[in-house]
Amino acid sequence: MRLFWKVFAVLWLATLLVGGSGFLVSRALQQDWLLLQLNPELRDFAAQLTTVYEQDGAAAAQVWLEAQRRENHLRARLFDAAGDSLLPGTLPRLPRFQAEPPPSRPGPPPELPGRGRLIQLAWNTDQASYIVTLHVPAPTLWRSQRAPVAMLLNIGLALTLLTLLSLVLSRYLTRPLRELGSAAQSLAKGEFKAASLQKTAERRDEIGELARRFESMAEQVQSLLDSQQQLLRDVSHELRSPLARLRVGLALGSQKNLPQDDPLWQRLDRECDRLDQLIDGILTLSRLDTQREPASQFELDGVLMQVVEDARFSAPDLTLTLTGKSQLTLTGWPDQLAAAFDNLLRNAVRFSPEQGQIDISVHREAGMALIRIDDQGPGVAAEWLGKLGEPFVRVPGQRADSGYGLGLTIARRAVARHGGRLSFSNNPAGGLRVDISLPTARR
Repeated sequence: MRLFWKVFAVLWLATLLVGGSGFLVSRALQQDWLLLQLNPELRDFAAQLTTVYEQDGAAAAQVWLEAQRRENHLRARLFDAAGDSLLPGTLPRLPRFQAEPPPSRPGPPPELPGRGRLIQLAWNTDQASYIVTLHVPAPTLWRSQRAPVAMLLNIGLALTLLTLLSLVLSRYLTRPLRELGSAAQSLAKGEFKAASLQKTAERRDEIGELARRFESMAEQVQSLLDSQQQLLRDVSHELRSPLARLRVGLALGSQKNLPQDDPLWQRLDRECDRLDQLIDGILTLSRLDTQREPASQFELDGVLMQVVEDARFSAPDLTLTLTGKSQLTLTGWPDQLAAAFDNLLRNAVRFSPEQGQIDISVHREAGMALIRIDDQGPGVAAEWLGKLGEPFVRVPGQRADSGYGLGLTIARRAVARHGGRLSFSNNPAGGLRVDISLPTARR
């Protein structure tokens, strides 16, 4: 059974049981009250009788009782607070209720009331207190034009209103769930659109909060799927060229039976190294996306100093200067952050001229570690600065062996994983400037 009908059935049955139980309790505890409410002529019977008795006398009250017997088939007697009869009334007293047997009277015996209900009403006026004994015959209790039809109409109207209310409430609860299901299905197909959950996300209850969280999660998943698909397309494109060169070189080498020191074999070895670098970069990107390694605390200055020392060893003809300290302890993944710094420094070393200089400055500001790397290379055109860090993006004019554009991508994702920001700009004095900001607490 669908959740809509489950919610509807539960609400409808619960409301029906509460209403039915309340009706039954009122019937059991207040039967006389209910009878008076269903019969309008009974509600004011005691008030009218006592009023006529006090204003017009006992004879007028007896005449009024006779009229009530003829018109409404109601029989009654009027007593004072002590229980003494004030009127002959129209309701004969049965022998079992009399202290002494009634004297024999000539004529036919008094007409006894038929089946019905005997009600005793206490009524107080400004002059005295009275007790009215009222007999209501069975046909008068449930007249078709009064109680049953009105009651059935009221019950039917109440059930109709409860049904409509249950339908509206059930639809109100299940409609956003259906929208979430449709959004999940579209996300599984890779076609998620945030506009499909706009109305549900505007709700101010738990379902709206769930929709907003689902929308945020779906956007991240969709972005990840798009980036993965783009990465697969770029990888297939980048692998095509070295594989083609390898295939041609192997064909030529097999046909000419070349010696081992032939330049062709060296060319094939370089192509294999390029493929190895490309695969290593792709694996590094995939490890950054999984985020399965536990975070740990580390000193930022120690990681940066080690990376700078390694860069000095690999580029002895360049001058690398490190100034300042952050004196911060970060929580994250030191190996990934070291790989990011290493990629940025290797990129600066690659494009620096001979005997050039690379400046690395570190300082602390408002709990943030700010790192700046300036080189003396040719810089980057302004229209390409925003594209640096995207997979397989290479600035025009680079050498063929300058890499595949994955180094900056790895650096950007590693910094972003630590809650930081990586930006590129041109140094006014010439060269490329890299700014890195890292918070003390990982977000």
